[in-house]
Amino acid sequence: MLRPPNFHQRTLSAASSATAKITCFAAAFIVPVLGIPPILLGAAAASTNWNLTSYGSPSPFERGETGLVLPIVLQHLTPTYISIVGIGAVAAAVMSSTDSALLSAASIFTSNIYKSILRTQASQREVQWVIRVSVVVVGLAGTSLTFLDNSVLMIWMLRSDLTYTLMLPQLVCVLFFSVSNGYGAVLGCVVGVLLRVLCGEPLLGIPPVIRFPGCRLVNGVYIQHSPVRTICMLSAMAAILFFSHVTALLFQRGLIPASWDVFAVKAQRSTRTGGVSASDTTDKMLLFSKHVPLVGDCLTNKEAVSLITRPLCW
Repeated sequence: MLRPPNFHQRTLSAASSATAKITCFAAAFIVPVLGIPPILLGAAAASTNWNLTSYGSPSPFERGETGLVLPIVLQHLTPTYISIVGIGAVAAAVMSSTDSALLSAASIFTSNIYKSILRTQASQREVQWVIRVSVVVVGLAGTSLTFLDNSVLMIWMLRSDLTYTLMLPQLVCVLFFSVSNGYGAVLGCVVGVLLRVLCGEPLLGIPPVIRFPGCRLVNGVYIQHSPVRTICMLSAMAAILFFSHVTALLFQRGLIPASWDVFAVKAQRSTRTGGVSASDTTDKMLLFSKHVPLVGDCLTNKEAVSLITRPLCW
């Protein structure tokens, strides 16, 4: 299934803004269809009498193994050959996702932080070594997290949470709202993070400061029953549009010195009003990706592998 981070990686690596928009519209129909098989597998596991299977009683839910329901269903509810093929496909998907995550994290750090901020004059050989070291460090950090209880499922849920509440508003604003700029993206991210933390997160033991209607105390833990993630996402999107408009207005009227315009908002606006085609918003996406870590210009797997494996010139 096309997960949210992979979706954002594909839109950010699109050749043009038109291609990125088409990807968004196509994903709106394809992703729900791809979600049907996991739902059917979960329904089969929930309705199965596990006493009649080789798995036995109690059920995976009662044993706390809901995160392993897919391999359990393949192993105990399907023929052997289907189980082998299915588990092999799951293993291949996991390795592919791990490879993509390692290369994405290394490329984001190298391009957005090291090359753009720490050492702008870094040579190509230095960049290659930074990517290699980053892959090793990220791999070791990810491996160490697996020793924690329920760490994989918790990290997956938090990653999806952050992707929905922080990255989605920026992607929508970059593609569909010409007023958006780097200042709005940064401040919108701050608003989204702050609001999400104030809403609380039981997985991290963060109590809610803002309690929406329906918030209840269950076993000593406050549980939000309101759509807090959607509220945070919409708030972040509104903040991006608001602060983008305000900062653009301040720079245009000269209330803030042009020397402080690190995101070149004034230059973008003058170029846009000078008759440039609307399809040139791809340049704005590239500008965002150079300055805003959450909208990073991730290298594709092919580009990152070619950069890592390129022979060094001693």
